[in-house]
Amino acid sequence: MDLDGDADPGDSVREERRAHLAMICFVFLISTSFTVGEAIAPEIDPVVLTWLRFGLSAVIFAGLICSGEGNFKFPKPVNILRYSWLAFLLSFYFSAMFEALRWTDALSTSAIFTLVPPMTAIISLVLLRQRLSLHQICALLLAGLAAVWVLFDGSVALLLGFTIGKGEAIFFVGCIAFASYAPSVRRFPSGQGLVEQTFWSLVAGTVLLTAYGWPRIVATDWREIPILVYLGAAHLTIFSTAISFYLLQFGSIRLPAAKVMAYTFLIPAFVLLQETALGDPWPSLSICAGVLVIASAMAVLQLGTAAGSAARK
Repeated sequence: MDLDGDADPGDSVREERRAHLAMICFVFLISTSFTVGEAIAPEIDPVVLTWLRFGLSAVIFAGLICSGEGNFKFPKPVNILRYSWLAFLLSFYFSAMFEALRWTDALSTSAIFTLVPPMTAIISLVLLRQRLSLHQICALLLAGLAAVWVLFDGSVALLLGFTIGKGEAIFFVGCIAFASYAPSVRRFPSGQGLVEQTFWSLVAGTVLLTAYGWPRIVATDWREIPILVYLGAAHLTIFSTAISFYLLQFGSIRLPAAKVMAYTFLIPAFVLLQETALGDPWPSLSICAGVLVIASAMAVLQLGTAAGSAARK
């Protein structure tokens, strides 16, 4: 696909639709990491868990390349720096998330995570000069408020009881790194294929985490770790790292950064569906209304951004 505007408009529309579908799948996979992460975080060092995720995910993508999906052509020095920066952002975010879950719960971290889209909009303005219209900003704020409403089960008492502790502070800094990812992908293109981009980013992350966390890695007694932790790590490796990493890169090079991260507002709805599927009671009408508001605000934001992109072309 020609990203410079010379391609068939129909191809561009199809690519954008595929990018939207990729982002929906991405947020669903990411939503599962909060629950799984909360369950296994106390049993393993967060840096070690993130190192394990990146290393095993890199092996998965190495297998894809060996199967003919790409090649092992070593990246140029400038791309090594690019991959190292992207890897730093995601490895820092994941390490911060698991460290935060040692001090707080999935509900609180999910609430902090709703700040990612406005953070991304600000960073995109600085790095990419991507601006949002007034109605898009209003939709962003409305979706954020509705997401918080859903996360706190429509309870004002729970919302007022929310406090910023050590875990929340750690995760907030991690979210800044995560919000910087999509703008960075657009700002520093590599020119390599998507599989190669994902593979080398995962390799760079593994190297960085090895250098930083080696004492923790070698000090880990792998035989004493419960089997459920390994199963959780496998889920996080395959679905919440390897596949989601690929989907995020796919969406980030085809959609404006603010539009990419706006999809994270859907995480509360996915968490709600997962909890209901696992046996929790059906949500109240007010919570369902909150999910509907999120979906509506998302539609306004996505359509508005699409119109803006078309106008610039």
